[in-house]
Amino acid sequence: MGKARKPRIIVRDANMKDLHDLLSNYVLVQKEIKENTFIGIPLSEKKPTLKSERKWLTKLIGDVKKGKAVASVAVVDGKVVGMCDVTPSGSSPEARHMANLGILVRKGYRSMGIGSLLIESSLKKAKKKYRVVKLDVFGFNKGAQRLYKRFGFKTYGVLPEAFIRAKTLKIDKVMMYLKFK
Repeated sequence: MGKARKPRIIVRDANMKDLHDLLSNYVLVQKEIKENTFIGIPLSEKKPTLKSERKWLTKLIGDVKKGKAVASVAVVDGKVVGMCDVTPSGSSPEARHMANLGILVRKGYRSMGIGSLLIESSLKKAKKKYRVVKLDVFGFNKGAQRLYKRFGFKTYGVLPEAFIRAKTLKIDKVMMYLKFK
């Protein structure tokens, strides 16, 4: 038996051509949560529409062009399989130095280093725009917490039972931050 081919992963800035892949990834993760409540991503109740995702992506790409945000995608075999964005924490002038990091990698492409590549690329760009990047991670998602710590994120708090999934699964929210030097 031959070795499985290691896929070529391209990390680049997101663009409007990524809309359908990004929507597909999000919908697939929503379905995955119904099968496995221990997926570490909070999602909306309703399936997003193409119109709502187009609006979201248009704003995000606009913010990237204005230098207000970062949006990186991972592409394997011509398909977007992951995204990491770093977006402003708020509109207050006192908080303009802070941003939030969000990441999603599609099932079947996790544990391949894609998350690390996306975070590395996004943080490199974010360092030029922000002083502090924050994120929230589910308490049970120890793998993600280890990944974020490798990039220098530190835990600054835990909110017990911040989320309740499937009516009975109580999930703590771990809040982490990275301060650029």
